[in-house]
Amino acid sequence: MKAYITRPQTMASVPDHVIRIYVDKVAETITFEMGLASQQWPSNSRFEGETFINKGKEYRLLADSVLSFSELKANRAWSDRQAWHLTYRWDQRDWSRPIPLYTVTLPTRMSAPEFSLTTYRNNFSVGLAVPFADSQFDDCVITANISPDVDRGDCEIYGLEEADIIRTSYSASSYVRELIVMPDVSISGASECPANESVEFELQIVDADGAPLEKDAEIYLEAVNGYLPKSRVRTVNGTATAKFMALGLQPGDKARIKAGFKFFLGAADLEVNIT
Repeated sequence: MKAYITRPQTMASVPDHVIRIYVDKVAETITFEMGLASQQWPSNSRFEGETFINKGKEYRLLADSVLSFSELKANRAWSDRQAWHLTYRWDQRDWSRPIPLYTVTLPTRMSAPEFSLTTYRNNFSVGLAVPFADSQFDDCVITANISPDVDRGDCEIYGLEEADIIRTSYSASSYVRELIVMPDVSISGASECPANESVEFELQIVDADGAPLEKDAEIYLEAVNGYLPKSRVRTVNGTATAKFMALGLQPGDKARIKAGFKFFLGAADLEVNIT
């Protein structure tokens, strides 16, 4: 398991804070804690008296939240290419419940920063990126967003090797998910199909850099014009084939085949010219 720490500009206005993360690989849980600098302590903390020191400054523990891997797997939103996020609610002095990011953003097609700022008026603070539905706990990736001011925000992580904790120059955890962690799918096949005939096309699971992966996932398919006999296919050793049928189309028409994941549709597409 790895953890990536980013410093979004959208967190520049939050109070001086420290996020502490405890990884228990045996219990497969992650505990997130939020601490606030002593001069900004609220009077309604449920952790009165619990303090810790970071870089010579005293912080008080405000709230904690435990993320259980087994509970996430039992959730209906569990799927390939999913990410679970929590935001710290400064107005409520507490963590939100885990949010299945790609499930809640699918209807609006908002990005994670757009959704969090619109819904919570805050950035997602921490998250767990799950590449595949069959990923093990150790295959997942923790993300944490903290203040861009190094004197007003920090993140302490326990239970991971120091080499697995990466402090990035990225301005949002979305870059970590999309550029490093999450899988994608590529689609290839004939660019032409005779009217009322069919052609096969190939699907390949790839990593964030486009390199083929021998990992399996359920691919969701959609046709813009034409017909797909199968709307879902599962890869075997990272690949799958499917058929497109140009039913009811005429020469000169264009069709498009879209391929993606359950909550991340249209990750790749293939245009087919009807001849």
